[in-house]
Amino acid sequence: MKQLSIANDIAADAEVRKLLAELGIEAWTRIPRCAGKGPRTGAREDDHVWPGYNALTIAVADDETAARALDALRAFRESHPRAGLFAWTTPVESAL
Repeated sequence: MKQLSIANDIAADAEVRKLLAELGIEAWTRIPRCAGKGPRTGAREDDHVWPGYNALTIAVADDETAARALDALRAFRESHPRAGLFAWTTPVESAL
């Protein structure tokens, strides 16, 4: 089992959640406003100097689904470079 963490520009949030639904990942936690800085998109601090903000979505999925999700998110990022998307997985030892 893997935890899938996805940080992205808030403007791409609906597409990210749609992608998760298409993969059968229906349970997730979303942190709707967080700051960040990416190498391609620059800083998003939600202030007058660095406008915009990110969302962080966290889900748990089996290993195969998490791998398919990363592949789909990679394809999305390549076709939407300004989405500021960054995703990663971490092992989940147990969950309830």
